[in-house]
Amino acid sequence: MRDPDHQQTSTGTAIARCVLCATLAMAAWHAAAQADSVTTRALETREIAPGVYTIRHPDPTDDFPDGNTTVVIGDHSVLVVDTCYLPSSARRDIERIRSWTSKPVRYVVNTHWHNDHVGGNHAYLQAFPGAQVIAHEQTRVMMDARIGSYIRRFLADDGVFGLQRAALRRIADEGRDADGATVPPERRDAARRSLQRFEQAVMEFRNFTYQPPTMTFDSQLHIDLGGRTVDLRFVGRGNTGGDIVAVLPKERILIAGDLVDHPVPYAFGGYPSEWVRTLQSLSRLDVNLIVPGHGAVLRDKAYLGRVIELLQTVVRHVTELVDRRGGAATIEEATKTLDLSAMRRAMAGDDPDSQEFFDASMASLLRVALAEAKAR
Repeated sequence: MRDPDHQQTSTGTAIARCVLCATLAMAAWHAAAQADSVTTRALETREIAPGVYTIRHPDPTDDFPDGNTTVVIGDHSVLVVDTCYLPSSARRDIERIRSWTSKPVRYVVNTHWHNDHVGGNHAYLQAFPGAQVIAHEQTRVMMDARIGSYIRRFLADDGVFGLQRAALRRIADEGRDADGATVPPERRDAARRSLQRFEQAVMEFRNFTYQPPTMTFDSQLHIDLGGRTVDLRFVGRGNTGGDIVAVLPKERILIAGDLVDHPVPYAFGGYPSEWVRTLQSLSRLDVNLIVPGHGAVLRDKAYLGRVIELLQTVVRHVTELVDRRGGAATIEEATKTLDLSAMRRAMAGDDPDSQEFFDASMASLLRVALAEAKAR
């Protein structure tokens, strides 16, 4: 017979070890989020709850990142949130899903219309015939309007993307830049790698099959996967006109799409003042884990609060400027009189890629916020 005191001590030690492991894991996760970058170079998969996986993809091209994919496995079916930029990335994700479960994917959710969140829709329907592709109605409208035109612009040799490929090809093949100057070997090697990624995208887009949502909704949709429920919600406009989120109430997980991106917001369009209210609504949800559209999974709402503060600061600044100057207010005035250096340090840190991205994102946010303020 085992000594009760010894059993209690052993059990206590085991519990202490579990608590220590969990604490160390959380600390490591938090440190990874703090050191995050807008540039993703390697694939990362993580099981964030039993049967719930996130997939972070390496950037497919230099100028386009890839959205996070979340896989939710129930007792009888699977739901996938967002489907990548390239169909090949979606097909690799499908292989991962099949290694995790034999259950079929019956629901594919597009959080919004951007290419890096919807590009693999057709690949999922090929692999899982009968699956529903779900989005907000406005997302369907924007996908119909924008996806085809983007593909055509990407493939055109005389367009922005084509000229970018030509410049890379000149550096890779000849070792010279646009001015004819010789480039260092490391820059030539980087151009070769970048060109290879662009050419992969060209090859896939030449045979791209557009797959729009097969089901849309306006405010809320409840999905039962068997032993696990997912609530799809439209809580307001933000990054786009049709942003939806997925909430796992039992697991207290929020899958936020590009309403939340880490470590820097993707503010290249959208509805700034409404975005603030939408994020405030999300902050009141009973969740303790947030999957952003891009970047590391967040273990609390601290970063969400920082994004709200950033958007509020910009919206308030341009509103006050328009109140003083009316239609004469300019983007130059708005930029010159707004100091975002502290927020830049907090979000971008010492990472040059994130710093550059922050500057570009905030320049766009100021333009959109100013136009919004003038239109009111």
